[in-house]
Amino acid sequence: MAFAGIVGIGVASGTALASAPSTAEAAGPAAHAAQPALDQYATGKVTSRHRLAVRSRPTTHSKRVYWLKPGQRFQIKCWTRGQKVGHTRVWYRMGYSSPKDWVTANYVKVIKGHVHHC
Repeated sequence: MAFAGIVGIGVASGTALASAPSTAEAAGPAAHAAQPALDQYATGKVTSRHRLAVRSRPTTHSKRVYWLKPGQRFQIKCWTRGQKVGHTRVWYRMGYSSPKDWVTANYVKVIKGHVHHC
């Protein structure tokens, strides 16, 4: 549960960074390429009515790292195939975390951007 609070802070601060004008934007197009990769990640939203387990690998047999709350938004770095959950084998790698944190796409809706294959 303590990790969920940390995740919420990371999401909120990532959103605040994306909405604040950066020095790269003020410097022009050449500096725009130097912006953090976080701006390039897609945004996902948890669609389940219950909390969603974040796993260390794209399988339900791997360690649960923490949980996401219903309706919580998060950054998605990329997708890969993993264990089938529901009707899909797609798993999303979370974008703002340093370890490889994975969630099944069965309970996630991409609400902004495009998710690339890992």
